[in-house]
Amino acid sequence: MKFNQLRYSILLISSLLFCYCGGKHSAEDSAEMFSFDKALIGVDVSDENLGIKFNPPIDWELMPSSLSKKMEMRISPSDGFTYQPVYVFFNKSNSSVLSGGLVTSNDSSASANSILNFYKGLLSSKYKNSNLVLNTFIHSRISFNQIKFDLENLTAYKLFFQNSRGEIVQLEYSFRKDSLASVLPEIKASIGSIRLIN
Repeated sequence: MKFNQLRYSILLISSLLFCYCGGKHSAEDSAEMFSFDKALIGVDVSDENLGIKFNPPIDWELMPSSLSKKMEMRISPSDGFTYQPVYVFFNKSNSSVLSGGLVTSNDSSASANSILNFYKGLLSSKYKNSNLVLNTFIHSRISFNQIKFDLENLTAYKLFFQNSRGEIVQLEYSFRKDSLASVLPEIKASIGSIRLIN
């Protein structure tokens, strides 16, 4: 028990130092992170298990749940986190994908905030050589963490936050770099639709 607490304390301090020193921090205003353009969002999704309601970008179709299961993965073999997508939306015209689900930790002794900060540091370290940009902003009483990174010809926005139960919810939007101009307004509108279910 004490070893886990010490481990998390050291990793938390290290990850916080990395987050503040190692990645690029965007100075964008919170209003630049999301929008309220209802013309750019699709169907209403309300999920009690995730504790949120949101809208995917317009024309991004819900894929079969079997595909969501195939995307379930460990972030890395030794990190103690598992991402469990519940939803996968796909835009056929530009091959953009939105996945949404819970990130769980196998350490039940750590506080919810410690787990969130450790996860943020873990992702920052993982994508530090991928044009990493970190953002935090508040919208609808939710404190969002956003990590943007590039992998070859793809760009991804990982958006994660705590629901009312303190669980980590993650929405990841990924798209081809050449689709940025058309896709980004839709993603911002989708982010603007996110609400907690109390």
